[in-house]
Amino acid sequence: MKFSSFLHPKERFLVLEIMPSGANGLFFSIDDEHNLVFEKFVRGIDLRRFFARPWRRAAQQSWEGEYLFKDRRRVMAVADPSRATTIPIPVEFAREPSDVKLPITVPELENRIAQETAKIFNRCRTEAAARLGVHELDAVLVGEKARAFKVDSDTVADPAGLTGKKVALLLELTFTGRGLFEALKPFFNAPEDFYFAESPQARLSSLARVSKIPLNMIFPGGHAVVDEAPRASLFTLKPAHGRHAHPVLFREPFSWEFARVFERIERAFAVGPEVARGLYAAYCEGGFSEAGGRAFKKTIDPAFEELFAEMAKKRIKGSVYMDAPYGLPFTLPHREGDAVFEAMPLGEALEIVGFAEGMQAFGGRTREVPDANALSRHLLPFIEAYFDRSGTDLNRKLRRRLHWLAS
Repeated sequence: MKFSSFLHPKERFLVLEIMPSGANGLFFSIDDEHNLVFEKFVRGIDLRRFFARPWRRAAQQSWEGEYLFKDRRRVMAVADPSRATTIPIPVEFAREPSDVKLPITVPELENRIAQETAKIFNRCRTEAAARLGVHELDAVLVGEKARAFKVDSDTVADPAGLTGKKVALLLELTFTGRGLFEALKPFFNAPEDFYFAESPQARLSSLARVSKIPLNMIFPGGHAVVDEAPRASLFTLKPAHGRHAHPVLFREPFSWEFARVFERIERAFAVGPEVARGLYAAYCEGGFSEAGGRAFKKTIDPAFEELFAEMAKKRIKGSVYMDAPYGLPFTLPHREGDAVFEAMPLGEALEIVGFAEGMQAFGGRTREVPDANALSRHLLPFIEAYFDRSGTDLNRKLRRRLHWLAS
């Protein structure tokens, strides 16, 4: 998708962040000077009701691959790792001996990739269902993308038209649960590409454009679909090495949750969860007296020592970004062993696409103004979409074949 092709004046966007408990939406546009103009930020969007409104349904209706109505609002969506997951699979196949001197064609690639997908689909769906906490039949394949091509030993942007004996590529399969699939079905089935991604992958890929890898992102909590227990994850984007000819995203469980911090505050001050979060936020913003700050620090320090111990156990190196809606109780950057907690470099990331200058403030229509963390959760995926060049003829054909696997 050549996302930048529709970045023209007066283009309007909605970036949805889909969380376990609902969705948040950032509405903005691009003005004549290529500035971002924020319109509103809305929490707690009910996707089914939001997209069930008649004008939004009509905007997604199509006839023979073309929209019946042209909606001026481009919708993108990124999902919490409990709601969507991407599984990368290295694929390699040898061409038929009679074909090695003939140019590689898109139909040839499409057919071979379809064959490989059929071989790995059940295994990938089982893994995706386990990650999402759903029954295998409710893990729906919504995205299939081929990238990082090699023909014989040469790295190429697109193998179509080249000759060679062997083709290698990275096939990325994105799954979501059936409930979210049904809510966004008009977009998944729309005639044009719909940007949908797992949030940590989109954000780390965007951050890799301005930061040196390895990059780490800690999701300290979330809720599993099955048992509603806190489920934390560590995502690490590692550089190309060995058999990996391209940076690879690794994920693993992470045994630390922000709930540990709040539980200590609740016990120490005999307050409820909401007050505990308020006290923590006030501390991070410097709202305590010197003496009060020291006492509060002693209360929460043990919880963060547990965090640092888990990081040491995982041997985390490089930059670390914490998905922390309430902030962190230390000044960034903050070093712990070989790891450094960093602030999200959103300004630098925006600058590389020309949006840093003249960013406009939210207007009077907004219901609330997002903090820096919430803003980065929406705009970093937008930057990744801007650079996305996966909308090749091959990937468009792969996308059209998904319907038989989504049933």
